[in-house]
Amino acid sequence: MHFTRTVILLAAAAGLGLPLAASAQPQPAAVARSAEAVAIIEAVDQRERSVILRGEDGALTTLFLGNQVRNLPQVKAGDRVVMRVTEAVAVAMNRPDGRAPVAAGEAAGAAPPGSMPGAAYVRGLRALVTIDAVDRRANTVTFTGPQGNQRTVALRDPKMRDFARRLRAGDQVQVAVVESVTIDVVR
Repeated sequence: MHFTRTVILLAAAAGLGLPLAASAQPQPAAVARSAEAVAIIEAVDQRERSVILRGEDGALTTLFLGNQVRNLPQVKAGDRVVMRVTEAVAVAMNRPDGRAPVAAGEAAGAAPPGSMPGAAYVRGLRALVTIDAVDRRANTVTFTGPQGNQRTVALRDPKMRDFARRLRAGDQVQVAVVESVTIDVVR
């Protein structure tokens, strides 16, 4: 399943590629972060199509699974369920020709029949935003999105702070966001 989710994530990222910036402008920047949670399967009821999971904090949770979980017969008590959520953000100055293609997409995949259960979901969005303000002391950028919604974001990553150093009010920036969720059952 790891191979499948990697292919889906790479395909989504390639489809949302950003333009190259001129040398006088901020260089494109990208950051990613992931969080992972692990639970242990305590019991499986094949007839009821349910599993009882013990989380990292010891709490028990019962999940009732639909028929779309096609590999449930391979699951047994003691298996681990690993869920990973990843978010990647890339920014670049808008293309010199002024065109700003907007793109959005999503993809999903499941483990092949007969293997351990697993699934991956990824979605991506690329949009043009207009910079309203840059607060270098607070490390924030305020921008207006394509639908007129204004938002202020904190820049925690040094790459994003470097990108924002040369931004001015009125600049147009391409922003691409790719989010993925994967769930794998492993022994």
